[in-house]
Amino acid sequence: MGTLWTIEVVDHTGSAQQAIDAAYTELERIDRLMSEWKPESPISQVNAGAGKTAVTVPAELRELLERSVSYSRATEGTFDVTWRGMGKIWRFDDKFRVPTQQEVETARRRIDFHKIEIKGDRISLPAGMNIGLGGIAKGYAIDRAMQVLLQKGFPDALVDGGGDVLVHGAHQWRIGIQHPRKERGELMGSVGLHDAALVTSGDYERFRFVNGVRYHHIIDPRTGWPATASMSVTVLAPSAELGVVLAKGIFILGAEKGLQLAKAWHVEALLIDSQGQPHQTPGFPPL
Repeated sequence: MGTLWTIEVVDHTGSAQQAIDAAYTELERIDRLMSEWKPESPISQVNAGAGKTAVTVPAELRELLERSVSYSRATEGTFDVTWRGMGKIWRFDDKFRVPTQQEVETARRRIDFHKIEIKGDRISLPAGMNIGLGGIAKGYAIDRAMQVLLQKGFPDALVDGGGDVLVHGAHQWRIGIQHPRKERGELMGSVGLHDAALVTSGDYERFRFVNGVRYHHIIDPRTGWPATASMSVTVLAPSAELGVVLAKGIFILGAEKGLQLAKAWHVEALLIDSQGQPHQTPGFPPL
């Protein structure tokens, strides 16, 4: 899934390795099912059939897409799995360049979650549209890996997918929150975490400066341009899936509407706005 994974368990028996291996196997299974970068995956088959044919997918993937549509409505379209229809106009690698407004407008017309058609387990898209599950599949995979650990008899565990963390059980982990304008590893603080997910979205992970402007990878699907309301958002949620979805939506919406979204979904959030000022829900733990 293009990131580093860590799994930790509290092991009083010396027999945790089999459970950890099974959890990693589950991550690989989800990657094969949901990665749009693997041509043989069911979601890639849906993309290949855009404008031509509906594709039958496993029920697990169909259910994730149904939830994705619901999240898209709830976040006013700031979360939208059809973002991949923009193609490669935003590339944060050695080929980076700032696209023209016309390029962005043309690409943005291919983003619209309303046009995902779900009939039973058959999924279809209009021509030119593509689904990318990067904004939700990692969270779902974290949740599934944890379920495997629990099923194997290890209730005190941590699953970390690229800094998005889910913990379970009586053991309390302390999880650091990166400062969005300091060197990696310099923290705003840390929180004690148990039986919850802690997810952060920030404009400092993948970005380029051009003429003094920071262009980053969190794109507002409504405009086609990098979101400008926030530097970072950290969400405390009951599941990693919900956390990763809401973190992006809150980041794009900004402090006022974003924290309203957090309250509506009964999660806690800490937002650092574009001026570096913190905003948080009442229940977010002190750093």
